[in-house]
Amino acid sequence: MTTQWDTDELHGRILRELRENARASYSGIASRLGTTRRIVTQTVQDALDSGELRITTSISPDLLGLERFAYLQLNTDGTMGPVRDALIEMTETTFVADISGAYAIDAEIRVGPDPHLRETVDRVRSLPGVRSLTMHVYESIDINLYSPIRTGSTRFLVDEADHAIVQHLQRDGRASFRTLGEAAGISPSGARLRFERLTAHDAVKVVGIPSRRNKTDFPSLGVGLQARQSLQSALALVRRLQPEFLAITNGHYDMIATLSAESYEGLIEVTDRLRASDEIESIETWSNLRIIKEQYGEGDRIQSTRRRVRRGDRGDSSTSAPEPTQG
Repeated sequence: MTTQWDTDELHGRILRELRENARASYSGIASRLGTTRRIVTQTVQDALDSGELRITTSISPDLLGLERFAYLQLNTDGTMGPVRDALIEMTETTFVADISGAYAIDAEIRVGPDPHLRETVDRVRSLPGVRSLTMHVYESIDINLYSPIRTGSTRFLVDEADHAIVQHLQRDGRASFRTLGEAAGISPSGARLRFERLTAHDAVKVVGIPSRRNKTDFPSLGVGLQARQSLQSALALVRRLQPEFLAITNGHYDMIATLSAESYEGLIEVTDRLRASDEIESIETWSNLRIIKEQYGEGDRIQSTRRRVRRGDRGDSSTSAPEPTQG
């Protein structure tokens, strides 16, 4: 079996296969890309060992009691180090990056019921070194490659066995169903059914996040967009560009997106398509020079396991789960 790509391109495509489903079968990836399972396995292991790739399990905001989301852009006085460190340590931040353009650093925050949002923003604004802050509140999140999207309901009860499975997945996202069953005190088939139910209802998502702290691989761009007329037409256009993230926002922007490509030339091509589109009135872009934090519910305690449970609805699904692997 031979591959149709050179080594570097094959490497990138293998890692991209794991971004939305880090439990994807290595054999399946090899078949789709025209290579061998051994090459896929070695490529992934090398990326994990070097820190280029991180496999993790993200938990639904609903199960964490998180209700509101916002994107912050900050200007700082002097060095950004103290502000950056403080943002990283905040439990409310899921994304922190040094950026180019009018602002120095940005952050996404996820918070619980009011007044948690206002309290969090006030805390950020009061950090020593923060000169100004602009906030964009998400009306809804349309796409998040690395995290379940908030649905507004918790339709099933998460019990101790589910907790054990999620906790083990956060340590080893590619653990076999036998291992997950042992961790939860149930059979491998029981672990598979519970995993299928959790993923079918977007309670958890096992993803492979590229490490982009000091690398130019998978460069990404933040984009603020204003629709010309129909927001739905503009949304459809941006969805076709396969963004990592897309949210409808209130305020200066109608949408905020994160776009990525395998090269800067790819990003230029994507932004040119946006600028040439009749659906987009204007765009503002900022480069993610260094992504320092990208954590979506990792290690967090599931809080809302007994809310909004419908009697008799255990969330069973016929959706097939990824084949159990040993990574």
